Amino acid sequence: MAQDCSGNCVKQNKVFDDYETYLTQYLQDVGNLALLLDYDGTLTPIVAHPDLAKIPPETKKLLEELASVPNIFLAIISGRNPDNVKQMVGLENIVYAGNHGLEVLYPDGKRYNHQLPTEFGEQVKQLLTNLEKSVVKDGAWIENKGASLTFHFRAVPPEKVSNIEKTAREIIEQSGFKVNDAHMALEARPKVEWNKGSIALLLLDQKFGKDKWQGTVRVIFAGDDTTDEDAMKALKGHAATFRIATDQNIKTSAEKLLSSTNSVIDILRIIKKIYKK
Repeated sequence: MAQDCSGNCVKQNKVFDDYETYLTQYLQDVGNLALLLDYDGTLTPIVAHPDLAKIPPETKKLLEELASVPNIFLAIISGRNPDNVKQMVGLENIVYAGNHGLEVLYPDGKRYNHQLPTEFGEQVKQLLTNLEKSVVKDGAWIENKGASLTFHFRAVPPEKVSNIEKTAREIIEQSGFKVNDAHMALEARPKVEWNKGSIALLLLDQKFGKDKWQGTVRVIFAGDDTTDEDAMKALKGHAATFRIATDQNIKTSAEKLLSSTNSVIDILRIIKKIYKK
């Protein structure tokens, strides 16, 4: 499981949970706020199986309250299928961007689907077949999310992880997909130039007007994984960005580090205090 981010992020020796003053100052001129959040590992702790990643009651209540504030725009940007993450969160009046931004479900039921290669469907079938033949064993399994899939190996015995991960990575790459590291998993995504950063910018442009949000709208993004780094880089200089991590010396483009999902709850409390005066 990789802990680095790619691109221009640097090792910054940041301090865990050093955010309260920073965030309060960032939001001192109360105006429009865009709150963009990952799901797994951000709103919920990482668990053994995605189905077990239930959103804590307080987190859901805070999100529900914040989503009701007229000048707060709330979107969940997840690696999950958008219908699945909506089911997990359970709120009707927010935006759900799934499959790392390849699919979006809006509150009015409309959808955005990023254009995929015409041969994508056949590529997925072949990839599934190849993975099932070679590495779906010893507790490893595949989560097919439609526009992407995830190969999970958290339940694999430690002595077998290295070989299974290496083989799965090779199969994904040879099948014509991009492979991204996740928490004890590999993400297989189509080779298109689209990611969480791309969808974050698109959602902001759609909500506030193309580039009109820059400098006028406060933006907060929080995530915990390498795929979230795409959003942190895309929003650099225009947002308060947070990464949940276990390593204080992790390479990241985030402005601040959070030690756990409990810190995310604290951030939501701060936002509520400021915007619901």
